Amino acid sequence: MTQPYIFVSHSSKDRKFTTRLAERLHEAGFRCWIDVEDIPDGSTWMREIEQAVKDCGAMIVVMSKDGRESEWVERETLKAMELRKPLYIARIDDAPLPLHLINRQYTDFRARPEAAIKKLIAALKKAPQPQADLRQPKKLSPEPNRLNFFKYVEQLPDGIESARIARILFAWAQNNVDSLTFSGRSEPAFHANLWVGPGGVTVFSVRAYPKQPAVEVPLQYLMNFPPYDRLETRLRILTTLNQFVVQPFADDRSDRRPNIPLVALDEESALYAFTDLIGGIVETLRLTSSSDTT
Repeated sequence: MTQPYIFVSHSSKDRKFTTRLAERLHEAGFRCWIDVEDIPDGSTWMREIEQAVKDCGAMIVVMSKDGRESEWVERETLKAMELRKPLYIARIDDAPLPLHLINRQYTDFRARPEAAIKKLIAALKKAPQPQADLRQPKKLSPEPNRLNFFKYVEQLPDGIESARIARILFAWAQNNVDSLTFSGRSEPAFHANLWVGPGGVTVFSVRAYPKQPAVEVPLQYLMNFPPYDRLETRLRILTTLNQFVVQPFADDRSDRRPNIPLVALDEESALYAFTDLIGGIVETLRLTSSSDTT
């Protein structure tokens, strides 16, 4: 029986690393499939790639900033996960792992590439041959959710502390707002929502900005609800937020969405002050909404 090949998913910008990786794998006795080299002229690109993922014995994902931004790498990886292919990650720079790979182990090529390739080859040799799986495949998505969001934050600057604070804010919101929703891929977020007015409103969001995870208070949306339709009320909120930042917000941020770094809430007193502020907004919005309907 012909040995199953390894599908190497990568960005074309990582061609140099991928070529060298494939050479080492060939030397170790593995067959590799790399799109540009293995798709015949005149073939339908998408069809050939999809078939190659279906037929492979395993997939290696070359994960980098460029790989993370590649739509094709994402598609190939999600397809392999849907088919339950053995999946290996070769991490070659400091870009955060994308959401759909956040719970996966990876081989770290950043510091000691020679040791990493030996580790990867050893893992491939130990891996059992994939068996046909006739169960209904799980629905897979790169969208953020409560299972991957906080692990994603942990990869970012001040990630461990930011994730700890984000979890506390999430738990607080579970007990104090009407719903929690997730959104975004490149910059995942969760939003604490109230069902007030005709369409509801978000009272705060935690956003996984790559340079600094932050919590955002969307005054831009609150200004559609009394008493936050009054400038002086929004300015009072802005004054409270200023205690958490080094550079105070200008008054014009009162009709925008000011945000503060999560690590600015690392002390218990700061976290309490912030949740007290949001709790006051929640209570006011509910009371106002209730009086409008009576």
